[in-house]
Amino acid sequence: MTREDNLFQYSIRVRYSEVDSQGIVFNANYLNFLDVAITEYFRARGISYSEFLETYKLDFHVIQSLIDYRNGAKFDEVLEIQLEPSYQSSKVFWKFQMKIGEKEICSGTLTYITVSHVTKKIVKLPEEVTALLRFQKIEK
Repeated sequence: MTREDNLFQYSIRVRYSEVDSQGIVFNANYLNFLDVAITEYFRARGISYSEFLETYKLDFHVIQSLIDYRNGAKFDEVLEIQLEPSYQSSKVFWKFQMKIGEKEICSGTLTYITVSHVTKKIVKLPEEVTALLRFQKIEK
């Protein structure tokens, strides 16, 4: 991720319940951290995720997650999560990177598919939603 001006950044502190017996974050928890950051992305764009669901009658389903693990985060460390969304038709791609200071913890891409609450079918992203995914620098 090189375009610093096009990134959403969110910080989260690692809780004790998120580490394993080795004292590092259990790898599946990085997906939870990512989910929190994406929810906060929408809030920073002016709409809570519950309002998004109600307003647009859409939801996103994960269809692929690619994570490249580099280092482990530990209890009480603060993860800096950077998100860069993009989209194509019915898919949303969340390119992400998690760091502690300069130490890269993991990076990758999460891919969503857009589903209508009404028809339960895959739908193309409406223009109003793509506008939410076209961003300027947002920090939380």
